[in-house]
Amino acid sequence: MGWSQQKLGRMCGLSQSYVNKLERGEANPGYKAVKKMFEAMKQHLLKANVEKRTASDLMLGNVTFVSTHTTVEEARKLMIRTDYSQLPVIDNGIVKGSITDRRLVTLEPSQRGLKVGKVMEPKFPLVSPGTRLETVKHMLADVPAVLVEKGEGQYGIITKHALLKAAKF
Repeated sequence: MGWSQQKLGRMCGLSQSYVNKLERGEANPGYKAVKKMFEAMKQHLLKANVEKRTASDLMLGNVTFVSTHTTVEEARKLMIRTDYSQLPVIDNGIVKGSITDRRLVTLEPSQRGLKVGKVMEPKFPLVSPGTRLETVKHMLADVPAVLVEKGEGQYGIITKHALLKAAKF
């Protein structure tokens, strides 16, 4: 892990000289000492792993979407069927906007025949697959979803819900 004896000792509540004796095979650690060292190293590795995670690690591939020509009623039914609270609006592989449950509940029943293109909201932010998850996390504070551009008009999606379900973020 590249730690000095002093750092390992500090991380585990052990003296540097004791760690030195362990390393040289001059001392046999007890259960508590081994557990402290294991936990310190495990926490370090978990943190390092979290910092390396990217958008591609969490995204749902092959995003479900609607087009600007989809009716509001069709979008509503799709959102109910898939249990999604938001959908990107994509025409021919190009992101045009978004439609959310928040927007749909503001519409009158007489507007259900309208095309999504007439009532859509701004598009979700686009990121590359290699974008750090920490960056995506900050973006999701302001928007309901982030799209991951996979190339050739293909997208993945990361929602707040997906981020919450992730074990470590």
